[in-house]
Amino acid sequence: MGFLRFGMRTSSVVSVLLVGALLCGAASGAWVELTGDPVAINALPNNMLTVGDKEFTNFDLFGIGGGGAIAPNGDDVFIQGGIDDASGDYGLKFYLSWNAGSGQTVNANLEFTVSIIDDPKYADYLIKDVSMILDNASATGDGVVNAGENVWDRSIGSTPPPPLASLSCSKQADDDGLYLTDSAEFLPGVREVWVYKDISITGGVEGSAHLSGFYQYFSQVPEPVTLSLLGFGSLLMLKRK
Repeated sequence: MGFLRFGMRTSSVVSVLLVGALLCGAASGAWVELTGDPVAINALPNNMLTVGDKEFTNFDLFGIGGGGAIAPNGDDVFIQGGIDDASGDYGLKFYLSWNAGSGQTVNANLEFTVSIIDDPKYADYLIKDVSMILDNASATGDGVVNAGENVWDRSIGSTPPPPLASLSCSKQADDDGLYLTDSAEFLPGVREVWVYKDISITGGVEGSAHLSGFYQYFSQVPEPVTLSLLGFGSLLMLKRK
């Protein structure tokens, strides 16, 4: 009987862990906006946007257009704050329209800072991972969209230390969208990160490329999903008892 009771308890724990694994391993959910209509980067009040427990500040965008392509600028790139309804991660959605035809290139360098709000109720919160998702990226022929990103726990200055995380997303013709998203986790978590992003759109010799925008998410410790799973697991255990 003792063995049977132990087996039942083990089964309960395994069930909770399986449910947690399924939920945590699920694909990203739908974007839910929290800050109203998108605002141009250059029109952000105090160059800041608050989303949930996070402040996004110090936006800086520099762009170049080659071969007749239009250069990106902060008047034509709009941002909106929101949340992923599956993971509970807060983040930003960037709205833009960057295009490159044959012989054309578009390059953009984007920087911003992400901080946990200085409030006692967020005293234990930390940022521990970052993810990027390209939105409506397309390419034909030898055109390509590339988006690289490094994340630091400090302003890098002239001699950058090793980054906390490095991400890379891309879109080429016939790649089936396999590289539109990337993510990285860093431990221990931090309360503030500096994001440096480099995006290039090239039409190639006989092709074209386009990018409509991208999402940027940052999770924290404790995670909303993790807390929900712990509560759900406790309910299952109480029911079993």
